[in-house]
Amino acid sequence: MADEKKGGVDTQAPGQQAPLYPGAPPYPGAPPYPQGQPPPQGAYGQAPPPYQPTTYVFTNTAGQQPAYVQHVAPGQVIHSGPVPNDYLAFAIITTICCFWPTGICAILKAVETRDLIARGDIARANDSSRKARMFSILTLCIGLFLVLGVIVYMIVLFTVLLPSWVGHGP
Repeated sequence: MADEKKGGVDTQAPGQQAPLYPGAPPYPGAPPYPQGQPPPQGAYGQAPPPYQPTTYVFTNTAGQQPAYVQHVAPGQVIHSGPVPNDYLAFAIITTICCFWPTGICAILKAVETRDLIARGDIARANDSSRKARMFSILTLCIGLFLVLGVIVYMIVLFTVLLPSWVGHGP
């Protein structure tokens, strides 16, 4: 075995003896593998410990029942109990019909609420939900104020200013 050749080329380094069994490491000083057994596995070969589900209880700031969130496995969340409303439909309608600058903020907060609920962060979702509702109501109030302002302006224009401009006024 010491004179082992492959295709006419010596496969052993000078001064190194040939492996005693197939699959043995060819470098000097390496411990031999035990025959008939797989190589020993350390912490990397062990199975991870089973995931323990956890349940978190978040108090709802609106005075409703507490929301229960259960983490079943990493990345999976089960919601049980009330979750905050995202007000997305209200935000979209007020953005289209009333005043778009603050309506866009309402839409962004509503979408953020949905994302936070999906991640299981109920406390921050409650805060984002309140802000989405506040921006939607603010958008509605600004839109109503602008519409009423235009109506008042048109009434004043047609009853007071227009007749004096035409020459039929008081």
